[in-house]
Amino acid sequence: MEPNTPPLARGRILLANLNGYDQPYPVYPLGLAYLEGGLRAAGYEARIWDAHVSEQTLETCVASFEPAYIALSLRNVDNVQYHNPRSFVRELLETCKRLRAATHARLVLGGSGFSVFPKELFALADVDYGVQGEGEVALVQLLQEIESGGDFAGVSGLVYRDASGAVRMNACIARDTAFSTEPSHDAQLLRAYAARGSLPGVQTQRGCPLRCCYCTYPLIEGKRSRYRTGEDIVKEMRILLSMGTNFTFIVDSVFNTRADHVVQVCTALVEAKLDMEWQCFLRPRNVTRELLQLMHRAGLRHIEFGSDSFSDPVLKRYGKSFTWEEIRQCSAYAHELGIKYSHFLIFGGPGETPESVEETLVNAQSLPGAFYFATIGMRIYPGTPLWGELAPEKRGETAADYVVDPRFFLEPPFTVGGLYGRLRQHRNDCHNWVVGDPPPEFLETISKLRKRGVRGPMWEYIETLQRFGSKGVEELQEV
Repeated sequence: MEPNTPPLARGRILLANLNGYDQPYPVYPLGLAYLEGGLRAAGYEARIWDAHVSEQTLETCVASFEPAYIALSLRNVDNVQYHNPRSFVRELLETCKRLRAATHARLVLGGSGFSVFPKELFALADVDYGVQGEGEVALVQLLQEIESGGDFAGVSGLVYRDASGAVRMNACIARDTAFSTEPSHDAQLLRAYAARGSLPGVQTQRGCPLRCCYCTYPLIEGKRSRYRTGEDIVKEMRILLSMGTNFTFIVDSVFNTRADHVVQVCTALVEAKLDMEWQCFLRPRNVTRELLQLMHRAGLRHIEFGSDSFSDPVLKRYGKSFTWEEIRQCSAYAHELGIKYSHFLIFGGPGETPESVEETLVNAQSLPGAFYFATIGMRIYPGTPLWGELAPEKRGETAADYVVDPRFFLEPPFTVGGLYGRLRQHRNDCHNWVVGDPPPEFLETISKLRKRGVRGPMWEYIETLQRFGSKGVEELQEV
């Protein structure tokens, strides 16, 4: 062990989910479920503290559990909303400061937000170690090296200080970023999130080979896709069913990176005859009617398309590999099959013009039964194609300048206020649109409907709220 190690319980680790953001709903901490599964398999005693559902404060939990290590999960650095930005980094720094005053436990920082700015956040936060990328193998390796006094150089994705005090960051090792452990789901945590309108996640693959100009998934998970089998997915869904969960979210960045993977997973689900419904993210490319039929038979009920624009020139500048015609066609298939679907749209990114904005708004009206989530501008992240195009280094800027206060790209001549006003005007006429966060009443409505046993996402209730107000929702609740 390291010299002067405080006399705390060896091997006991607290996993802290710091994500308290609840728009449009709280996100189930699937990453911590994987961490807990890996730790338990390696013989460690682990406990989860969750910002949303834990009744104790973090400090009280630390005092009662007395962990030797605290692994802090930072899911996002901010809310990615240009018109109403909110950074979560200051909250992280304050949490680390409070923990230092409350415990001698070693602090380990990870999560997808950390993986985007690993060196920068490690320098800002008063933590002992950081883990970039998947952590279920790396965290166990780290604890074992600490306890044996070994060498940290072989720990995948580890950020740490060497004997001289210099900050080091290890490369992510391919063998340690594959699916090697099973998530440990907690029934009580699942129920608590379900009561708040959240869907538990299931992951069928990691890594993203796509090149969307703004996206951080290739940085967080790598560019090489690693897949789980259909049998693995069936096994996990059976466990969730046994815990009372019958609607889940396949949280892959894009479920259909490969059609044969979708077929293999969905065929296994059909043959298993599970009473499990689910939703997923899809890209509108190579989506045939036959493929959607298979997915529907396997339990697919809702689709979230990462379309970003309905204008071909803008799609090309965004780094998309599909066209408006493909978006239109797969939307029509989903509607014909009775699958609810939505499109996420980004306005004001590279190549956007006033004419392309209007083209997207007009094309949107032609898609039957669609719902739309609109955002303004693109968050600028280091390592993305957008970062390379903008080249902030030429202005003397570094990634550290983009951590605490979120910075966005907005194509001239647009302004945040002008574009936001145009989209709000459109939303007033087309109630199947959300610009930014859903209305606050939506969360209250979800809570009431969950208690009545309603499953799945509830976009249609946002539309009802915006069309008729709270009175219309109350009438729906009584049906």
